[in-house]
Amino acid sequence: MRIRLKGLKPRLAVSFILIIVIPIVFTLILLSVQLGSFDGEEYDTTKIQPIIDSFKQKIKHNETWIKEDEQILYEEIKPLLDRYKIGLALFGPNEELLFDSDFISGKTDSIMNRYSFSTMLYDEVHRAELLIRYDSKAPFDTISNLMKRLFLSILLGLIVLISLIILLTWYISRTVLHPLSRIYKATEEMREGNLDYKVEYSKQDEIGRFIENFNLMRQHLMDSIAKQQYLENSRKELIGSISHDLRTPLASIQGYVEGLQDGVAEDEGMRKRYLSVILSKTKQLDRMIGDLFEFSKLDMNQLPMDMQIVNSSVVFGEIAIEAMMEAKNRGIEFLAESDLPSVSLNMDIQRIQQVISNLLDNSIKYGATTIELLIEQKERVLEVSIIDNGKGISENDLPYVFNQFYRGEKSRSRQHGGSGLGLAISRSVIEAHHGEIWANSKENLGCVITFTLPLY
Repeated sequence: MRIRLKGLKPRLAVSFILIIVIPIVFTLILLSVQLGSFDGEEYDTTKIQPIIDSFKQKIKHNETWIKEDEQILYEEIKPLLDRYKIGLALFGPNEELLFDSDFISGKTDSIMNRYSFSTMLYDEVHRAELLIRYDSKAPFDTISNLMKRLFLSILLGLIVLISLIILLTWYISRTVLHPLSRIYKATEEMREGNLDYKVEYSKQDEIGRFIENFNLMRQHLMDSIAKQQYLENSRKELIGSISHDLRTPLASIQGYVEGLQDGVAEDEGMRKRYLSVILSKTKQLDRMIGDLFEFSKLDMNQLPMDMQIVNSSVVFGEIAIEAMMEAKNRGIEFLAESDLPSVSLNMDIQRIQQVISNLLDNSIKYGATTIELLIEQKERVLEVSIIDNGKGISENDLPYVFNQFYRGEKSRSRQHGGSGLGLAISRSVIEAHHGEIWANSKENLGCVITFTLPLY
């Protein structure tokens, strides 16, 4: 089973532990194997036996000097002692010490090992010992072999350590430094204005979460810049639109006023018609200026709300009556049920009147001849719909009709003009009431705009 370390901290901790533990364990195991084989070699009788045979012959040949003169015996066997750099001790049948080369030579080197053998002297069995010292080189290069084995074990341990360092450096570089370099590259791209550079990283660790948040920040920045650009373009379009929209009624008012001054309206009926047109254009200007004023408060999140608890049947009954009179004055058929739902709502009456007025104006602006106000109670909300038989909204424009400054009709005809703020203001009012607003429409088949108000 493969173990996956998801966090960066555990991966680094395990990496450093492995760097310490693996070389030590490897070196200890190797030392154990090397010293085990070394011990087996140290007691190899095939190498010591020829030396023992040489000393047996030498002792046998000079046995007369054992009792008579130890110094002469020492001189006789000294060439063998020097050749192998070892000592010799000879014991009698009762284990009494008869000869000690170290005592005669005065050597005090520590004895590393002893090899005993028996020999016949004076027709009796005597025991002899070969004394292997730490400085002995023959027949066994004991210390030299031991040092070589130690050095080899340590060298191989260092090689494993260096290999682990290289491997883990590559691993950390791939899992830490490489993603950081990509983040640095992304910041460079962002500084140059390229916000489409996405950092790819699949692991769910600290760097993965950082990169995920970095990509979210990049996306939010893209959205913010796009929105800012959209609003900037919308403001520019608003300025152009308002300039044109204000100039047209002002020009009409100026023309009719000049006509009145010049006496073009010769009778009372014509003067009344002139004044009626001037009044209509003045109201149009007032609506435009009102939209701009509402937008300025909306843009600064300062749209005031006077919330109060009301009965829906009373409030919407009055709104329906006013809307019916307004529609009648404009030659539009207005339909509304007399039996309205009676529920409690927490709402700003004037703002909801403003929303319905905006929706009615929008329907009339786009050619509606019949408008219906439908009010229904749905679970925990009151659902209000404005249904018309006008030109409708195209499928491409439908998702954007509630955006600020959006004008589905791009022509500057007087029939479809406007600031493009009415529906945006309506959405803000409904959202301030914790409701929702949406539109359903097909081009040339009318439009249904619906909003909800939560029950109190």
